[in-house]
Amino acid sequence: MSYRNTRKILNQCKDSAMVIRNKLEILIAAKRKDRKNFTEIETELDAINNHISKLNSMISDVQLAIDWLRLGHNPGPRQGIHRKSIDQLTIPVDPLRMQSYAQPAACGSPTTLTDSERKQIDDALAVLSPREKQCFTLKHGLCLSLRQIAEELQISRGTAQEYIEKAERKLKEPIQVSLFQISS
Repeated sequence: MSYRNTRKILNQCKDSAMVIRNKLEILIAAKRKDRKNFTEIETELDAINNHISKLNSMISDVQLAIDWLRLGHNPGPRQGIHRKSIDQLTIPVDPLRMQSYAQPAACGSPTTLTDSERKQIDDALAVLSPREKQCFTLKHGLCLSLRQIAEELQISRGTAQEYIEKAERKLKEPIQVSLFQISS
């Protein structure tokens, strides 16, 4: 049975319990007017309220599981790890152009670069040191992870990350008219 079906069944049970509770409250109100003893009804009302409370807790737990599965993380308030910084939201390069630049053998593909576009990317990358350019091209052109870049260049992951971050900072500074960069 799916979580959504479980939630539906629990909500139906809760609705039934709410109807019983409302009838008991009406009965208690009528007994109070007649000044009759209604301790049995109050005990039953307490039991129904306890039952409704447990159903609410189960519905809440099932809803949490549904939200967690839908989102892929805790659905509560977003923690810092889930928030993106401005650097993560800004794409410094067009991924398709950078991949075409790094792998020019893909002739005839719709992302094949012209000579002028290739020269423009070369000009933009000219501000980088050779190691920064190498790391940047491996990251954005060949889509390698930091671990793979570090292994390829025989450097630490932290060093590879530093080179990439420096390269991205340097590339954000020049003229933003370049086809190399995407405007937001």
